[in-house]
Amino acid sequence: MKALLIALTFLSFSIHAFAAEESFVTISAVGDVMMGTDYPTDKLPNDQGRKLFRFSQDYIKTGDIRFANFEGTFFDGSKGAGSKGEGANRHLFRTPTEFGRTLADAGFNVVSLANNHAMDFGSQGLYSTQQTLRSYQIQYSTKRGGEVATFNVRGIRVALIATDYYPGARSISAPEKTFQEIRELKRKFDIVIVSSHAGAEGGNALNTSNQVEYYMGENRGNSVAFARGAIDAGASLILMHGPHVPRGLEVYKGHLVVYSLGNFATERGISVQGTAGLAPLLLAKLDAQGKFQKGSITSFVQNREVGVVYDKTKAAFKLMQSLSYQDFRGTSPLFDATTNMIYPR
Repeated sequence: MKALLIALTFLSFSIHAFAAEESFVTISAVGDVMMGTDYPTDKLPNDQGRKLFRFSQDYIKTGDIRFANFEGTFFDGSKGAGSKGEGANRHLFRTPTEFGRTLADAGFNVVSLANNHAMDFGSQGLYSTQQTLRSYQIQYSTKRGGEVATFNVRGIRVALIATDYYPGARSISAPEKTFQEIRELKRKFDIVIVSSHAGAEGGNALNTSNQVEYYMGENRGNSVAFARGAIDAGASLILMHGPHVPRGLEVYKGHLVVYSLGNFATERGISVQGTAGLAPLLLAKLDAQGKFQKGSITSFVQNREVGVVYDKTKAAFKLMQSLSYQDFRGTSPLFDATTNMIYPR
């Protein structure tokens, strides 16, 4: 409850203290969300996943823009595996479409579908996912579809696009076309938010380095080079996910980069052991030009029995603070452990 009061105070202070002086946008963002799968066997929670967000939804709803990376598909079909097929190291996630209501009730209004599970059940699965999200007024952005999620917040025009590490459109591995799209969007929108699925995975992938990362032979891109290049092209905020663990943050040329939001609400099929079970929730305030003003990281932890619960030890906050100071000396934000707040230098 104390942490929620801090988050609400942060939001209230932003709205009431500055409303007469400035325009701004707040973003609440989490990493991977996968509410359970019924493929190849039933690993679904018995309550349509409602337990997952019952302790976090008030925090999620504090943002004007409320983001998650959706892993898998909303699909009721019997179609088998997608184009990438099955294998010893290939996990496929098929979540019933009725779970879409749970995602909406939690407060999310935009998700990324640019990741390595969006095509788990081929084009039919992706289409079903898109239809489900639309039915609950949740916007989305995919890799090849060209969708741009758009918002108008207190007169500020905001665009959000999703990218991943695969070749082709919206790729961080060959990013020039993506940078060009960002430049074009910046001509039409005040703020451009870029979501990126990138980086190696697991407990050995906590640190972020300015080099290409590989996982199981796949080129997962250079997260640092992409993030900074995207900001140079006009991006305002970079939200990364994919490593399944939290990573550090930096403020580059006045803009916030979160190098991994880790997992947030993931049922059986995704490990929640150790640092993979930490579930940070970011709240960030941007000014009308997209510059980072202040934010907070609220620490949750995943509990298989009761869902995502507040972590009074602040493990996610402390880990992200430590990694930021390790990996981005001189460009990390400033952290206030008493209030969970983060600030630009």
